[in-house]
Amino acid sequence: MSSPPGSTMTEAVELAEYIRDMGYNPEQVQDFYPTPSTLSTVMYYTGLDPRTMEKVYVPTDPHEKAMQRALIQYRNPKNYNLVKEALLKAHREDLIGSGPKCLIRAVPPRRPNAAAKTVRRR
Repeated sequence: MSSPPGSTMTEAVELAEYIRDMGYNPEQVQDFYPTPSTLSTVMYYTGLDPRTMEKVYVPTDPHEKAMQRALIQYRNPKNYNLVKEALLKAHREDLIGSGPKCLIRAVPPRRPNAAAKTVRRR
């Protein structure tokens, strides 16, 4: 699950590292959605932990939520730009490159040439 209450970009990056270290490659990711009668929903709407009344960070910006989601699926080439932005925002440039612990390469993956046309034989 991505972007639950209490999940800053730092925690999202730590989750991506955990996923990497466990060798997981999730095909689907569920974004946090408030459901009735849960502590996380109270935190989502109030920004407070009801047990301690301390402030809890709640990611509500759609772009930040997209970055947190992309981090969970960092291997998907479509997520490259969001993952890179998230890593830079979290000051985790050490995870960009070609080392064994890096989440993404420094250069985006190449896309197939969209302009290439198939030749028809007569």
